[in-house]
Amino acid sequence: MLKLLVKGISSSNKLLRLEKFIVPQPGEGIAEITIRKWEVKPNDQVSEFQKVCEVFSDKSSIDFKSPYDGSIVSLLHKENDVVQVGEALYTIDIDDTKYPESSKSSHKTPAKTEVSEPNEVPLVHETSKVRLSPSARRLANMLNIDLAKIPATGKGGMLIKDDFINYISTSKLDEPKTPQEDPHHIDPPAGQFYSQDQKDRVEKLSPTRSEMYKTMTEALKIPHLTYSEDIYIDQLAKLKNQLKLNIDVRLTYMPFLIKALSMAIYDFPIINSTLLDNLTEYLQRGQHNISIAMDTPEGLKFPNIKNVSQKSVYEIALDLNRLRQLGSIGKLTSEDLQGGTVCISNLGSIGGTYASHIIFPPQVFIGAFGVIRTRLEKHGDKIVEKQVMNTSWGADHRLIDGATTARFVARWKALIENPSIMLLDLK
Repeated sequence: MLKLLVKGISSSNKLLRLEKFIVPQPGEGIAEITIRKWEVKPNDQVSEFQKVCEVFSDKSSIDFKSPYDGSIVSLLHKENDVVQVGEALYTIDIDDTKYPESSKSSHKTPAKTEVSEPNEVPLVHETSKVRLSPSARRLANMLNIDLAKIPATGKGGMLIKDDFINYISTSKLDEPKTPQEDPHHIDPPAGQFYSQDQKDRVEKLSPTRSEMYKTMTEALKIPHLTYSEDIYIDQLAKLKNQLKLNIDVRLTYMPFLIKALSMAIYDFPIINSTLLDNLTEYLQRGQHNISIAMDTPEGLKFPNIKNVSQKSVYEIALDLNRLRQLGSIGKLTSEDLQGGTVCISNLGSIGGTYASHIIFPPQVFIGAFGVIRTRLEKHGDKIVEKQVMNTSWGADHRLIDGATTARFVARWKALIENPSIMLLDLK
């Protein structure tokens, strides 16, 4: 929390203090969040642990809850705004007698500001009085350890992963107790591991998984050609970070990867084709409607961005963010899901390097982007650090040969490694 240097007397003679809610670090490597939905408005009364807003990052959806009883004064951002970790999200009036400043650690006021450094706020979804980092919470869910016995070395008395490792390495853990015997028992998240008494059961395929079953069964009748290539993204990373400071949209690598794909298709239009039923002709599609393999609560879906060739990186980012939001709440429309011509999959958002992806028929080509890793390479007499993204590609070998695939990927790679070419129509 950031404490504003403002106090006042309410109509009920309470001494009020205005606080700012600061966006906490929701997970390792996350620098920003996007506001999906506000659950409150100014002047609303909220209670401790009441949901205030729902946000999402590249990795997850998150609920932010109020750490205090109080009255919402102002919302500092709108829905769909991108907010950096450490920025203020909203302000709240709280009872200074119920939450006295003396109970919190004192901090120096930074130069040129009217507020003090942020105190620790309750972590997202945290219900225990013991505060844990995300990695420590995962360990707590799996291990039968009294958290109060573990010395905390994190900021503000937070338990971190290293605290668990140090405790385990120097202590003999107690024999597991049953949930009824153990007051510190925490039920593991669903799907994390099986209990001994869990029984087999038959589950019915959901409509989405049923459709995926049919589509993939047909796809595996296609003779696939697979191809892999490494891409340097150092220049793209610099450009992306510069643009993020000057445009009003959440910007990831994906809009650039999508735009480059469309530009490369101009040189190799057969990539954007569909084999006709007679298998003696193929339809070369005019529009570049790029499908994105999307992991949704309902299962795998393939929404697409329409007419990418006529859109700037900025416009592609807007469309991509809209599809991500709709996919996360199960609101993708039939218009979003129909008409795709080429498919891509961002495998790297979860992990992994290379994969043999299955074509999404009636399309004839698919690309998949792996995780970005740092690699040391020798260039001349120097050892340099390069940011490398692994990519995998699949083609319908009945129509597209290996040489065409390699040349197409080489053209796409040249655009990614020289990304300023794609910005000629940036708005």
